[in-house]
Amino acid sequence: MAAPGPGEYFSVGSHVACVTCLGQRLQGEVVAFDYQSKMLTLKCASSSGKPNLNDVILINLAYVSDVDIINDRTETPPPLASLNVSKLANRARTEKEDKLSQAYAISAGVSVEGQQLFQTIHKTIKDCKWQEKNIIVMDDVIISPPYQVENCKGKEGSALSHVRKIVSTTTLSIFTCVTVYFVFSFCFYLIGGGGLEMSDIFRLDLFFSFLCVSMCSSPHACKFGLI
Repeated sequence: MAAPGPGEYFSVGSHVACVTCLGQRLQGEVVAFDYQSKMLTLKCASSSGKPNLNDVILINLAYVSDVDIINDRTETPPPLASLNVSKLANRARTEKEDKLSQAYAISAGVSVEGQQLFQTIHKTIKDCKWQEKNIIVMDDVIISPPYQVENCKGKEGSALSHVRKIVSTTTLSIFTCVTVYFVFSFCFYLIGGGGLEMSDIFRLDLFFSFLCVSMCSSPHACKFGLI
């Protein structure tokens, strides 16, 4: 059938299939339908292949050439699942606090290294905050600029040892990233007269730049001119 005309609609829970203007066939269960905007929401099998997941697709029927109702649901659809409002509120508050923390670090003139180190620590230790340009971890460990292992101060114990390990690992990843980049850059320079065009060298250099960025997975790459 064609896209719904005046007075026509899709019932929630019905199974429909449609063909887009690009020839793509989509099939799934109707989750919602807005007649005014002609927007149809389908719940389809997960593209990842995992049985416990679903893809939710929004379809603009103005760009659909054909719609077929496979199974029309006439009974009243089941009630929507209740939302854990408290959990959502906590998640929103946490996200807001994280963004405010990042904004504070930027406004305080904290270096890129400091910002990245804070984010790395915060992934595993939530009790982490800024005090001017110092990072305070669990109110026991203070990390001051330039945020190296020797800048970690606090009472000797498991907390200090753990934080020093995180700082050491982060610093090592930056060093590895920069070293790999400059080694490959130097190699490209040496083989520049060996038959490779400058455009080829540029593309290879660009490729390994992005490779280093992926290895670092941090804003440090930008600081060292990798991108």
